[in-house]
Amino acid sequence: MNPHGAYRTRHDRGATLATHRHREAYAALVLDGDYTESSLDGPLPCRPGTLVLHPAYHAHGDRFGRIGASAINLELPDAVAARLAGFAASAWQVHDLREALEVFQRAPQRLPELLAQALPQAAEALPDWQGELLRRMDRSDDDIELIARQLGVSAEHASRALGRSHGMSPRALRREARWRRALSLLDGNLSLADIAAAAGFADQSHLHRIVVAHAGCTPARLRKQIKCVQDRDAAAAA
Repeated sequence: MNPHGAYRTRHDRGATLATHRHREAYAALVLDGDYTESSLDGPLPCRPGTLVLHPAYHAHGDRFGRIGASAINLELPDAVAARLAGFAASAWQVHDLREALEVFQRAPQRLPELLAQALPQAAEALPDWQGELLRRMDRSDDDIELIARQLGVSAEHASRALGRSHGMSPRALRREARWRRALSLLDGNLSLADIAAAAGFADQSHLHRIVVAHAGCTPARLRKQIKCVQDRDAAAAA
């Protein structure tokens, strides 16, 4: 991310961005064209005026349409980042694209005001079995092929379908859900071993490897960073 302000990105027609993540929470405002953002949250259609809020460490990929797309991106001010619900992305349709562009370029402190006037935008509807497969994968360690078969689909079909709609394999989506749960627990007082168990990881070493891969630091270091942000937000609100 650019720490000095908003920056633009442009992608050609038919281009794809593989699943990736940013360490800071950020917003993307679509200026022209169209694309679909895929993540654990499902496929999100993005068109001019769509404003997507990404929590820190959110994993997503993008598929661009027939004319490509351009967007302007902005690291979220703490006041907006603190309002994100959980670790899922959310999308909004802004009331006036030109006004929204002005906010991104010159007045990011007005993002809360911009969002207050925007309309929430939902992800694309998907077959019921996909949502149920994700729920069952998240709740248990059962083999993914077994869960898929219980829902009447083959493992191969499930893998292809989730790859198209969510941008990741079933195994990667299971890991992403557990990573998000671990993130939510790091701001509490559980030990790292207990967090690993509660999040569904095999052991603390497994949690350690995932956190280093996704956040670039150890779980203990990430916990300190989260608590520092919480303390700063509490001080600002006082």
